[in-house]
Amino acid sequence: ANANSTLKKMKQLVSASKLIEVGGHIGLHPRRWSPKMKPYIYTRRSNNHVIDILKSLVYLNKAYSFIQELTKNGGRVLIVGTNGKMLKDVIKDEAKRGQAYYVTQRWLGGTLTNFKNISKSIKKLNDNLQLQKSGEIEKYTKKEQLSIRKETEKLMKFYGGIRTMRKLPEAIIVLDPNHDLNAIVEARKLNIPVIALANTNANPDIIDYIIPINNFSIRSIMLILGILIDGIAEAKEEPVKYVGKADNEIVLPEIHTKRVFNGENSQKAFVSHNRRSNLNNQVNSSSNSSETSKEEKTSEASEN
Repeated sequence: ANANSTLKKMKQLVSASKLIEVGGHIGLHPRRWSPKMKPYIYTRRSNNHVIDILKSLVYLNKAYSFIQELTKNGGRVLIVGTNGKMLKDVIKDEAKRGQAYYVTQRWLGGTLTNFKNISKSIKKLNDNLQLQKSGEIEKYTKKEQLSIRKETEKLMKFYGGIRTMRKLPEAIIVLDPNHDLNAIVEARKLNIPVIALANTNANPDIIDYIIPINNFSIRSIMLILGILIDGIAEAKEEPVKYVGKADNEIVLPEIHTKRVFNGENSQKAFVSHNRRSNLNNQVNSSSNSSETSKEEKTSEASEN
């Protein structure tokens, strides 16, 4: 009831049905829960906790408003999501859309608290990129060129998303506060506000702007992150991607994970029903042909 009355006073960013559609309400097994997340849990069903989706909308709105104010004051955010290879491209695209920094590789200790030394590596990366772009790299020997390119590739892997970061961000968005706990610890030491997507296993005490949501669902993360970046876009009076649109207008790609079965990918281990029928027909036809060939051989042997 409190969440409903609060939502009526807030801007509708996305519907509750859309969040449920992407699995945003699904929590973890009670064995993995954090008791501090109890205020954000609605009930328990099918051996899983169910997140209170109305509270998800309320806290999403608070984070959205904060990002808007921060952007209007010239602030920029850093997106941290190092858990999951499939999210890397999504994070990069959204960061580019919102002119935000991002970290998708392993979080390097001191990225925020020891930014002075990190800046040296960022400068080295930018110098190498400029060297290749201007063509001055051709002045070096082939061995030196290979060494520079290898070094650039390694630096790009870790610092590519923050290579334009000249100062500390005004806020960070963490997609998994348990996996990227070190990033949150560093941000809190420097009093940098933390926005985090928290499942039922998170610690809300270390998060400034919590968004209780299923952060194990890729489509759920894509939607929430897209809405937060819409806050940046709206503050800059640019087109938004999800906010204020009808459910049927919000189209998220279907994600197909590769499961391992007997050491093989699911694509190799399993076939569709059509392929199975085709394979069965091939097997049957091959068995029939083998039987006819056997009959022909026996008939030829008897004639001889």
